Amino acid sequence: MDDDVQIDSEEDLYRNPVVYEPTDQKLDLDRADLGIPHGEELREKLIRMRGRRVPVDQRGLICPDCRKLRNRRVPMYLVERDGIWLASHYRKPGEKPISHESDEHLARKERIAKDSEDHGFRADIESTAAAGHARLDVRITGADGIVLGYEPQLSEQTARGMRAREGFRRRGGIRSVWDFADPDHPGIGAVPYVRTPNLPASVIRVQKNPIEVRDGNFVLQEGQCSPGGPLTRCPDKPYDPQNPTADAYCRGWHRLLIPVHQSRTFEGKDGLTLTQFIVEAAAGERVPFQRDGHHGWLPAQHWQKYLEANGPTPERQERALSVRQGDRRDRCTEDRPASDVRAEPKERRGSRTMVLETRAAHEPVAAEVALDASGRQIPLCRFNCGMPASMPGPEGLPEHWSCRRKHEEVQGVAGQVA
Repeated sequence: MDDDVQIDSEEDLYRNPVVYEPTDQKLDLDRADLGIPHGEELREKLIRMRGRRVPVDQRGLICPDCRKLRNRRVPMYLVERDGIWLASHYRKPGEKPISHESDEHLARKERIAKDSEDHGFRADIESTAAAGHARLDVRITGADGIVLGYEPQLSEQTARGMRAREGFRRRGGIRSVWDFADPDHPGIGAVPYVRTPNLPASVIRVQKNPIEVRDGNFVLQEGQCSPGGPLTRCPDKPYDPQNPTADAYCRGWHRLLIPVHQSRTFEGKDGLTLTQFIVEAAAGERVPFQRDGHHGWLPAQHWQKYLEANGPTPERQERALSVRQGDRRDRCTEDRPASDVRAEPKERRGSRTMVLETRAAHEPVAAEVALDASGRQIPLCRFNCGMPASMPGPEGLPEHWSCRRKHEEVQGVAGQVA
């Protein structure tokens, strides 16, 4: 073995591809001829260079992944394990391991690790968890025993693979935050996620601009489905781009899980940033949830309201095996269930609102009539929120101060548009 090199870990060795640079040919080290013409002669040449201690960067072996993903020429050398030849990255003792991750991926990990530590939470990059079955991009040790795993995913993955990886983490007591930049990534909703813009590494590292959270964070919202209510539109009425001004309300009552950016009750001028989200999740102020197979995050107080109204989430059941109908020798695929390998056309993203409960308009919202101290009925708010009023307004009509503020904001926006 060369004295001036440090080999990859046993876990990484088996999967390292290798290219012979002078001919730009990928080598198959499992074959005696390396899978190329005159491969036996090249194999003997490489072994002789290894024995004569020719410098690693002069042997002609390089990593194709590092060249493609990072635009770097990383030399490689041969390692023998029980008679099997493997390719390993060239590193001097003490150097950091070679990474196949893109620069944008690395920048996100470094940024979140540093921001977490700046807020008082310990963060470790590339940490093994869940009995060795899961490697966390960033492991954040949060409050009250919370272990948060930050996993940026900028490349294409299958939903099945994402669920399997999430299962290892969940069984290991890890709360994962999967970060997607593609709004149509198959992992959205399949695992607890956030969606952020696709930013270059220089913006993340040097400019350090806040990274906006655009999806994955939900709120629990309920109220009457009317123009003055808390809902932007009825979840049961699809949006019609040909007639956008059509009535979008059913006048009924809904309880919803709705993305925070689609909520009228969302307060915040600049929105939620990824750093703020990670810090609050590590502190236990945001909790992952699953509803009808769709994952997301809720503020802790909304999670408590969800549990009170809907009960705990049922335990996840193992998926039943798909049994193919007909003769196994029949090569027809029409009777096979859809899969990630032979999938149906990908559905484009739409509203991620989840309806928990709906009541018709004629049903009373309150179980009991609200009475004041003298026993008289308290009138409902004139802005159609469905709740008893708390105060008389300037016109002497019953209302809520918050409902008036929302109504004035809506009227102000309508006036600007006009």
